[in-house]
Amino acid sequence: MEQKSIESGNIPQRPNNYLVLAIITTFLCCNVTGVVSIVYAAQVNAKWEGGNYEGAISDSKNAKLWGLIGLIGGFILIALMMLLYGAAMMAALGSGGYNY
Repeated sequence: MEQKSIESGNIPQRPNNYLVLAIITTFLCCNVTGVVSIVYAAQVNAKWEGGNYEGAISDSKNAKLWGLIGLIGGFILIALMMLLYGAAMMAALGSGGYNY
């Protein structure tokens, strides 16, 4: 649907670059996917200003995708690590190895 509006000469609405999501993902959770998201987010405005509307829309979608992958994956990893450490701590306390 967006492709038809581009071909007919109408300029679509500028896509969001998701730079804030990319930065939050980089600092809070996953550096690798956050950096990939930042790279895509940085290209959105440049491609839009250059007239490459399809490229800007594609990079916007990729920035959002990689940001969400990093954010959700990071929180899942943090939750799993908390469960693992909690289980290890409960096992150590339950074995009677610690004297108070």
